[in-house]
Amino acid sequence: MVSTLQNISHGLICEAQLGNKGSMERLTEVVRERLFAYVFRLTLDEHLTQDILQETILFMIQSLNQLEHVDQFWHWLFRTALGKVQHHYREVKRRRTIELSEAERLRIHHRVSVDLNDGLTELLRKELSDAVFKAMKRLKLKYRNILVLRCFENLDYAEIAALMDCSEIRSRVLFFRAKSSLRRQLAVQGFGRHYLLLALALFGLVTTSAKAATTSTVTAASLDVGFTASLVAAISSKIGLAAAGGITAMALTLPIETFLYVLAFTSFVSLCVFLVCLFGVYN
Repeated sequence: MVSTLQNISHGLICEAQLGNKGSMERLTEVVRERLFAYVFRLTLDEHLTQDILQETILFMIQSLNQLEHVDQFWHWLFRTALGKVQHHYREVKRRRTIELSEAERLRIHHRVSVDLNDGLTELLRKELSDAVFKAMKRLKLKYRNILVLRCFENLDYAEIAALMDCSEIRSRVLFFRAKSSLRRQLAVQGFGRHYLLLALALFGLVTTSAKAATTSTVTAASLDVGFTASLVAAISSKIGLAAAGGITAMALTLPIETFLYVLAFTSFVSLCVFLVCLFGVYN
C-alpha cells in the first residue's frame, strides 16, 4: 500500500520509531502536507482541519513505535484522522453549513482563476466550483470520505475496503452511491451529469494545500465501479425495492404469460436483494 499512497521509505519511518529526531521531523512535514488535504476534504472547515491535523500528528509522534507493520503507515494515519473527524461531529452534533461564506468564495475563486485549459470560461469555472463545494458539504461524511479516498488519494477498491473494514463489493457500492448523490446535488444547482468529472477536478484543486507542488488528477477510470456494483446499488436502493413491489402488484392484472415473465423478473430481484444482504452491502 505504501507505493500507492506515498513514497515514504521504510527506513525513514523505522528511524523515527527509534527516536531519531531528524527523521521524525522529516516524516512530520510529509504527513502534514498530505493529511491536510485529506482532512480538509472531509471537514470543509480550515480551522477544524488544523485542529484535527495537529491532534493526528501528535498521536503519530506518541504512538509511532506501536505501529508493527510499516507498510500500513498511511492506512493507520487515515483511519486515525477519520476517527477524530467522526468523534468531533458526534460530540458537537452541529448542523452542516450549506452556504459558502464570502471568505470561502473568494478563496475558491482565487484558486480557479488561473488558466486550467479545461475548456471552461473563468465565470463558469467559478460557478461550478461554488456548486461542487456546496454539494460536497451536503453529502454524508462517509460519502465524502470514499470520494476522497478513491478520487484524490487514488486508492483502489481493495485498499479502500481494507481501510474501511468492509468487503470490496461494499466499497464499490458505497462509492456508486456517493457519486450518484454528488451528481444529484450538482443537478439541483443546474449542472448536468457531464459536469461531474470537471467538478471533482476543481474540488481537488481548491482543497489542495497551497504548498503542494501538484494536485491529484481525477480520471473517468477512477469513477468506474463495475457492472456488478452498479446493479447491486440500484437493486438495493429504496427506489429499486419500490419498483419491484410495484411490478408485483401490476402483475396481478396481467395475462398469465405476461404474469410469468414478471414473476421471473421479481424473483430475480428478490434473489439479488437477498445476496446483497448476505454479502453485507445492504443498508
